[in-house]
Amino acid sequence: MTEKQLKILNRNVMIELIGDEPEMIRQFEIDFLKQAKVSLRNIVTMYNDSRILEIKEEAHFLKTSAKAVGAEQTSYLLQALEQSGLEQDKAKCKDLILRVKEALQRVHGVIVNDKTISPSMP
Repeated sequence: MTEKQLKILNRNVMIELIGDEPEMIRQFEIDFLKQAKVSLRNIVTMYNDSRILEIKEEAHFLKTSAKAVGAEQTSYLLQALEQSGLEQDKAKCKDLILRVKEALQRVHGVIVNDKTISPSMP
């Protein structure tokens, strides 16, 4: 599957994991966004400090959470970032970091624009 064929946020993933619990799913999504903000900041710092190999670990950590909440495009890009970190390809890492940031912004948009549950984003 290509990145474009993947969903920004596939809520069926969480429904399969925990059941049809909209409020609980919403909380997991919000927690994911908070975690993603910290992880992305860490990845950028590692990149700026030329600690490219370390990006692999942080990308892997965030990828696991992205998969769990159904952030398919983000997970796909994090997999590629993880590989680029392993290969220590700084130029590719830079491109993927920017693409991960954009993907996370799309996930954020889907979550905050969901009118089925009132947003409680900080």
